[in-house]
Amino acid sequence: MATNATMQLADGEGLMSVVIFSGLSHSMIMHPAIHGEPALTAQAFYYLEELDAVAQLRFEAEEEHLSDEAIEYLVDNYLFEYSKRHPNAKISFKVTRGKFVEDDASEHYIGVDLGHTLALAIDSQNDQYVGYVKAVDASDRIDLTDWNIGMNYVMDRVAPYVHDMGAVLGKRIQTLIAPGPDRDGYVGKMRVLKTDHGLIDYWQAVGLSNIRLHSISTTATTVPLAHSACAETLDALPIERIDAHHQYTPVLLSHYFSGLKEFHPLKAFVGFYNVLEYYFEEAPLLLGRVATSELNQLHCIIELLVSDADVTTYFATLRPNARLIVTADLPTAFGVRIRAFDPTASSPRTELARWLYEIRCAVVHSKKTRRGHPSATFEPYSAPSDRLQHVVPLLRWLAIACIEKDAALRAAHP
Repeated sequence: MATNATMQLADGEGLMSVVIFSGLSHSMIMHPAIHGEPALTAQAFYYLEELDAVAQLRFEAEEEHLSDEAIEYLVDNYLFEYSKRHPNAKISFKVTRGKFVEDDASEHYIGVDLGHTLALAIDSQNDQYVGYVKAVDASDRIDLTDWNIGMNYVMDRVAPYVHDMGAVLGKRIQTLIAPGPDRDGYVGKMRVLKTDHGLIDYWQAVGLSNIRLHSISTTATTVPLAHSACAETLDALPIERIDAHHQYTPVLLSHYFSGLKEFHPLKAFVGFYNVLEYYFEEAPLLLGRVATSELNQLHCIIELLVSDADVTTYFATLRPNARLIVTADLPTAFGVRIRAFDPTASSPRTELARWLYEIRCAVVHSKKTRRGHPSATFEPYSAPSDRLQHVVPLLRWLAIACIEKDAALRAAHP
């Protein structure tokens, strides 16, 4: 019997599509979802970009099931491929606060509203121990033979609520507004509410949990959403397909996602730097070099991963504001400045190693002085440390190259 495993993802807000992954042991689907079985917290409408994302695996038979560790590794490999295609995305499997509620089968209630509300659940049709279920209020018209009694009461109220809120979106007023010094005038009809892109109603939001990979054809380009009576809502989600061909080293993926999921540039820098550091001793050996310092090791790994032309091209394609920051001296906490990266250096890789190493020392050390002189160090949540948000993408670029190089080396020497 086939089973589906749905998994919460971290930092998945803003996913506006259905992503289908294939190529590894099991295919996977990723899509927006609404967590927590909204009941008292149900909304008439949601915006897709505010919803979380979930991943789903399907196991056709019992013997296909994977362990928790194997599932995490599979998801990490797929999301690594996704992050390469979407540089601004931070989606990962590294969830720190779970939103799924595990119900106790011995209780008469199930958790809704992320577990903050308990809804009565009595299966009078199939539970031999239930003698009867009757409404106390004779005016109730709820089907009490349906086991999810608490949610059935909620749905009885949600349905007209969604309908009435949808009607508001069609409301307009007639107005005459004279032009003023700070705004244009207007004569005619005006909508009372204007919606952004990505609006879906409650039924469509709940229906997102019913998206299944096996029900999507291999040629489909969109996934239809549940029908909505509101013309302002979306009617389908686009499909993106990603085919993976490699399984990367788990510890490198862990370091990579520790950098990817961080919003603070100091912590993100360390995560991506740790990917490079993994190869610090091996890189010189692969190049036939002897590296006597961490700076030399960093230079070797950069030389192993990219060419001088790659570095020059990377900096040439930076946006103007980012280029201004990385080609200017970087201020630090005690007035010491880190000399800017020089894009005209004779050896861009040597210059890049010098620059990144000096930043690395200022990131990981907090010494006020070194040998009696002020030391370069970054104060968290300060303007100088915020500038590193323009450096982190470069380190991420190198981390991706390192993970891919490692995969190529392992494939060449299994």
